[in-house]
Amino acid sequence: MQKFLNETIEKSQFELLIDTKIFPKDIILKASYNFLDRGYFFFKYDMNENIILQFTKREDNIEEPKNIIADFSDELLSTLLRHNLEKENKEIREAIVTTAISNSLDVNNFISMDTNQQEQNEIDFDKDIDDILSEIENDPELKIDESEIENILKEIEEENKKEPQEPVFNIDLDAVKKAKDTFNK
Repeated sequence: MQKFLNETIEKSQFELLIDTKIFPKDIILKASYNFLDRGYFFFKYDMNENIILQFTKREDNIEEPKNIIADFSDELLSTLLRHNLEKENKEIREAIVTTAISNSLDVNNFISMDTNQQEQNEIDFDKDIDDILSEIENDPELKIDESEIENILKEIEEENKKEPQEPVFNIDLDAVKKAKDTFNK
């Protein structure tokens, strides 16, 4: 068997050579971030544009370097796969969250705002969206199939094709009183 993981271990330090064709720089940095409680990282490119990662354990860390390397390789793979899934599911996640947020807010009882702008809002979702998706996926009462997701995406697409209009604000000054009356019933 040919050894392709280049590692050097010396006492509480080790060095890894990571192929950036497989693991891009951003993935390596994200995976490293999850190990900051275990030690200190230093990075450098080699002549082939691969990353040389140097790791020094914290003084209070009693783990063996081989175990840290094994855990780090698992984290690299996990981070890469999570990143790829996020890219593949970006449009669906945005549609689900947009629909969930717009349906859960009862804005019309207080202020209604109609903005049909053609500008695309770039939404940058971080880990919180993964938590929301996990809850949605694990909810046995929620049944969303691919056709429903396609319908949601078509609705969003059709809404974006409408001609832009000036925003319209309608304020109902009695909305709070109505909401209190409804709550007291």
